Amino acid sequence: MRLAFDLDNTLIRCGHAFPLETPQRRLLAKLLSNEQLREGTKELTDACRQRGWEVWVYTTSYRSVWRIRRLFWLHGIRLDGVVNQPRHDREVRARCTKHPPSFGIDLLIDDSEGVRIEGERHGFRVLVVAPEDERWTEKVRAALDSF
Repeated sequence: MRLAFDLDNTLIRCGHAFPLETPQRRLLAKLLSNEQLREGTKELTDACRQRGWEVWVYTTSYRSVWRIRRLFWLHGIRLDGVVNQPRHDREVRARCTKHPPSFGIDLLIDDSEGVRIEGERHGFRVLVVAPEDERWTEKVRAALDSF
């Protein structure tokens, strides 16, 4: 099974001040990145791996795949795949903001109600997690239990 996370306002602060993880590679993080991941991300991705899930990122941002992978590596997280806007534009034929089935993704975690609506229209699963939701990891775990 494949799980993908959105970045902005889901795992990376972008206008919402949710608590942040402390990077495992702190010194390198200070030198190499100006972004941090949302608190709970490392524990949640570890739990996904223990269940045998692949962990991906699916973002509409133009961050490079290398930059995204580096950010997660700084937090001790290995990604199985990354879909950024350039890859989406190259590979997706459906007319929607995101199309997880094009990449074999079973569940997308996103902050956008609009993406959830697109999921209903195009037949893919989206779990909406609000930036202000302090219990977001529990919500994701419950969704994983439903598979």
